[in-house]
Amino acid sequence: LTSNAPIGIVHTDILGRIEFVNPAFLDIVGRPEDWLRHRYLIEIVASEDQEKAMKGWRNALVRRSFFKSRLRLLSQRPPGHVWVDVITSVIDLPDQAIGTITAVRDVTQEMRFERAIREEQQRADSILDVLQEGVLMVDTEGAIRYANGAACGFLALDDDCVGHNFFESVTIRHDNEELVYDTFLAGEEIDNRYVTLENLEGRIYDIDLTMLHMRKGERQERLVFVLRDDSERRREEERLSWEATHDALTQLLNRRAFTASLLKALADAPQQEVPAVLMMIDLDHFKPVNDEGGHLVGDDLLKRLADVFKQAVRQSDTVARLGGDEFAILLPACGMARAETLAESIRAKVQALKIEHDGRQFGVTVCIGLTPVSAHDNGPKEVMSRADEGCYIAKSRGRNCVVSIPLPEEGDRR
Repeated sequence: LTSNAPIGIVHTDILGRIEFVNPAFLDIVGRPEDWLRHRYLIEIVASEDQEKAMKGWRNALVRRSFFKSRLRLLSQRPPGHVWVDVITSVIDLPDQAIGTITAVRDVTQEMRFERAIREEQQRADSILDVLQEGVLMVDTEGAIRYANGAACGFLALDDDCVGHNFFESVTIRHDNEELVYDTFLAGEEIDNRYVTLENLEGRIYDIDLTMLHMRKGERQERLVFVLRDDSERRREEERLSWEATHDALTQLLNRRAFTASLLKALADAPQQEVPAVLMMIDLDHFKPVNDEGGHLVGDDLLKRLADVFKQAVRQSDTVARLGGDEFAILLPACGMARAETLAESIRAKVQALKIEHDGRQFGVTVCIGLTPVSAHDNGPKEVMSRADEGCYIAKSRGRNCVVSIPLPEEGDRR
């Protein structure tokens, strides 16, 4: 049986001298049988493992038990040793031990394979650790089983956040709805979904989230989350969006954004009991301010005028700089009487506003045109033209005044 066994078999006497080896053992160590016979088994154990082997074999003899270990045996085969798993059992009579029998299994290839796997895992871990994306794996209880450095950074945990519960460490929201673990566990995989992630320190990240299921057969085993910090890109998008809709100098809405607000007011007009009112504002004598005081004085005056307009209106009102010295205010659900009172207040505040520069005072007055917004208006251009007409009339009356333009009679509409 031992001759045909697929594993190495070694029989020694009580002193550890080899008395029998099978062909499989000869193949493992690459030595002939006559060279091995009567040698001490410890002689073919690599020096690094001899102390461990001697201790194990002695304990087995004393206790009449067995010794099990992984160690290196010297071999004629390159690289000069082989890794083996050994199990040594004591052969004994009722009153004494008479020797040992050792089963030897060559695990060199297994060790190489395991080492290759470890090295590959280390390479993968190294790559993951230098990624800016956070990568983490959680089990079916939500506990983190793997996380790279970036993921631990998002969670504001130590470098090793394994063992922490992911969903107790962060709050994830999508469209203002909190996403709990059951949502991910029972839901479909996610590819590049925008979410916000808030950690225990209160820091909030804009995250581009990807989530993958890891299954074994039909059984869910792990969830893998990839977290990409999208905050900078989203801030840039917000900046570009803001710049596209605002006047850089006054921080007010620009003509394009104001026209969009006016379009909405026109769409809402049929449902409004109290009409919206459009207020167009033209500055009087602004050119001399630029010419005599310089553009810095002119810019300062425009910014202060913008503050006057913003402070005078409600939060629901829309203030815009349409260009140059032309401004507009949209007053939803206002009515003409209230709009006229507001316009007169704005006119007086602008008249009182003065800027000191080089011992001189600079200021302007305004011509204001008012008109209601009607469901019968054919787009923003018609409403704005009507309010502009009020400004022209105000200029013809000597400037610094408010003129209201009512809706045309039905028969006057084209």
